Amino acid sequence: MMTKKLISLLLALLLPAGALLSCSENNSDETPAAGSDPTAVSSEETPGETETEIARANYPDSLPELDFGGADVIVHSRGDDSPTEVVAEEMTGEAVNDAIYERNALVGQKLNVKVGVFIGEGWERYDTSVNAIRSSIMASDGSFDIIAGWSARIPSLSLEGLFLNLNEMNYLDFDAMWWNQSVVSDLQVGGQLHFLTGDIARSMLSAMYCYAFNQRVAEDNQVEDLYAVVKEHRWTLDYVYDLTSKIYSDLNGDGNADDGDYFGLVTNGGNDADAYMQGGRVSMLSRDEEGYPVLDVDEEYLASLVEKVYALLWENPGGHPTKDNNAWYTDYPAFVEDRALFATAVMSGIIGTFADMESDYGLLPYPLYDENQQSYGTRVQDAVSLWSIPIDAKNPDMSAAVMEALAAQSWRTVTPAYFDVALKHRYSRDVQTAEMVDLIKDNIYINFECLYNESIGNPWFVMRNLMTNKNSNFASYWASQRKIIGKQLEKAVDKIRALGN
Repeated sequence: MMTKKLISLLLALLLPAGALLSCSENNSDETPAAGSDPTAVSSEETPGETETEIARANYPDSLPELDFGGADVIVHSRGDDSPTEVVAEEMTGEAVNDAIYERNALVGQKLNVKVGVFIGEGWERYDTSVNAIRSSIMASDGSFDIIAGWSARIPSLSLEGLFLNLNEMNYLDFDAMWWNQSVVSDLQVGGQLHFLTGDIARSMLSAMYCYAFNQRVAEDNQVEDLYAVVKEHRWTLDYVYDLTSKIYSDLNGDGNADDGDYFGLVTNGGNDADAYMQGGRVSMLSRDEEGYPVLDVDEEYLASLVEKVYALLWENPGGHPTKDNNAWYTDYPAFVEDRALFATAVMSGIIGTFADMESDYGLLPYPLYDENQQSYGTRVQDAVSLWSIPIDAKNPDMSAAVMEALAAQSWRTVTPAYFDVALKHRYSRDVQTAEMVDLIKDNIYINFECLYNESIGNPWFVMRNLMTNKNSNFASYWASQRKIIGKQLEKAVDKIRALGN
């Protein structure tokens, strides 16, 4: 029985989003070849595809039958792009919007609730929202049933004891595939867990970092099958350097490496460089005998990682990480115009920038440190929403049940729809592409020091601080930061320890 369930689940990862969102599929801008039937499949494919649709679209959750009497469930959400991951006002024919609309309708029917959203401030003014959330909770006014907070700021409120311990909530199934397992494990401190994220957060998907590769440029340069390289564990920082360093041409003939040229890699030394921390699965903390975090950095490993990334960005003849000394800039036009093999990007950037390019592109995870690294690691930019339940929630059980139901239904329908849009409808048709995207998502690496970064002295900004300053001297940098970060971490841990008393 277990074997059959596992096989069904594996097949489910390749679910055609169009099978669930027929309304949205009709709006696809792709035209079938003359004489073809876009709905037809061979007799050999039918059983597998049928099992796939059943497996993911109807995959069960662990929720019992519940009825919350038509109650409103209000989610406080960040004000720039996060509200659309909570509520869609109407069906529009856009695949992701419609998947969210249908998700909320199904959850509403399942639990007899109405999911609504309170739109807070965007990232530039989110401190105002943090203060407002704090005031609301301390006043016990019960305004919000769930907080979907900006991960760069919201963790500070957990240190003030304003969120419930999710370990004590009913209905949350931490082992389910719709919750990110690195968050479930690494944010457990002293028996306390205040945040979850996963498929419930479209922002987790849109903030995933990856390498995009231009298939035409790959063919022109006789690059081997990159999907095979990833699967064979050869996709390392050294491999990327060796490959990209051989790909450069001064197309405009001005003698300078600039936006008019041909490159192996276009990237930046800011946000994109951060992702090499997760790519190398860096850990900066260990746990004491009581399970509380303590600063514990493998300085030799991190120094070597910094050197490899520095070489890739700043000593690479085929690399283009800057324009006019702007280390946050990425030359995406070079990639779109078939003048770059690789570009580093978040998924939302891929949708916004690569959607209209003529050449096909594929996606790869960030490279391994070396072939001995056991698994890939994916950064989600700190735009991701963290979901929590405030201590003044009017019905914590209802909040937890709604979170579980939204997460499960998001995994069934929203995630496949999102990836299908991101990949120009290849996720539902191209097995290799789907496998790579699932690998990127399944290896999302979110640890305590990354999420609590701003509350403990910004240890996780090692890479961006060094790369934006074109500095490879990790030892000197860390010597100036270690004591400050250690003291900030101790203060945060003391606050968490007090919550359990």
